[in-house]
Amino acid sequence: MSDLSDNPHLKALLESSLSCVKTPDDDDLYCNTTSDFFGCWNFTRAGTAMTKPCPYLPGFNTKEMAYKNCSENGTWERANYMKCRMTREIEEDLNKEVLNAFRHIYISLVGFSISITLLVISLFIFFKFRQLRCDRITLHKNLFISYLLTAIMYILYNVLVIMDGDVLHDQPIWCVVLHVITQYCVVSNFAWMFCEGVYLHTIMVKTFITGKWLIIVCTVIGWVCPFVLVGVYTAVRASSKDDNILCWHQESTLQWIMYAPVVASIFLNLIFLCNIVRLLITKLRQIPEAGQTRKATRATLILIPLLGIQYLMFPIKPEEGSSWEEVYLIAVALHLSLQGAFVSIIFCFCNGEVITVIKRKWALHRESTFTSKGRYRAPSTIGTTSYTLVDHMSGVATSVT
Repeated sequence: MSDLSDNPHLKALLESSLSCVKTPDDDDLYCNTTSDFFGCWNFTRAGTAMTKPCPYLPGFNTKEMAYKNCSENGTWERANYMKCRMTREIEEDLNKEVLNAFRHIYISLVGFSISITLLVISLFIFFKFRQLRCDRITLHKNLFISYLLTAIMYILYNVLVIMDGDVLHDQPIWCVVLHVITQYCVVSNFAWMFCEGVYLHTIMVKTFITGKWLIIVCTVIGWVCPFVLVGVYTAVRASSKDDNILCWHQESTLQWIMYAPVVASIFLNLIFLCNIVRLLITKLRQIPEAGQTRKATRATLILIPLLGIQYLMFPIKPEEGSSWEEVYLIAVALHLSLQGAFVSIIFCFCNGEVITVIKRKWALHRESTFTSKGRYRAPSTIGTTSYTLVDHMSGVATSVT
């Protein structure tokens, strides 16, 4: 997840929120403790002003002071940071810095929106046509649903929590619940990638095995196991005083309760992929046709996003403040947010079986419309010999034809 705390300046601002204290419960009138993008403003007696050092941000002079007036009726006025500027730039410069700090979050929001659109269309196609009701497509449906839920929860968590300083400071119970649900969707998404690998590998190794029991096993792995992992994580983190802050936004070593099985599943999928490619090459060599190596390569590349192998490209995060950190954050934001779009394009819109069904449906529609005029003749169906080979491998006709 693209964290706000990945930026060193923003990390300092988040830590400043820890200095907030509750408004005292006495007979005096105060402005309540609040926070903005630049940190915490503690309670202040009505009719006075609070001052504090300028925040640690590029272009700010931390030796100067910012102030915020508390009116006579106990309401805050807008904070004044004008003295914090090293030079008297216009307010647009400040907005530009805020935009840069949130850049990778904005990128991920756009990417997730694109993924949601394509995933909804893909799921509509899968559920609409009965010809697509098979075990392999059932796995794709669950994987796509997990991508869809993950994208929706990422958007909600970023917009409602990460980009709202008051929520981070106050930590209402709903923001923690939102974090937990988001983590469940993420772990479930990886679990269904693992299920895709288990299914493909099993079908390749045992060609004549029925997939019904596999679907049951994958359902448990994909939806139940993540619930158990996230439940344990939630219980442990809720009992930890050090990690039970800021809506659980900051990274915690307790997250390895969930992420260790996720990392293990990715490496297992890598092993499955290597064996699938080996078996595929063996089968292709038995077919007297040129270009079999090219077809195996294409099939391998198509399987990489399905099994989540590409996540191994981001094993190490650059040091904070390095020139590569911003590049890394943007690359991760693009990858995470557009993963659902890539998978939907490859395994739905470019799926030979889906294309055949849609063409056949369109042909029937045209035929029913123009038969009386004798203008249209339904085209012959597309051969499925080449697709049968891939059906045991990935179910994507375009990968070998």
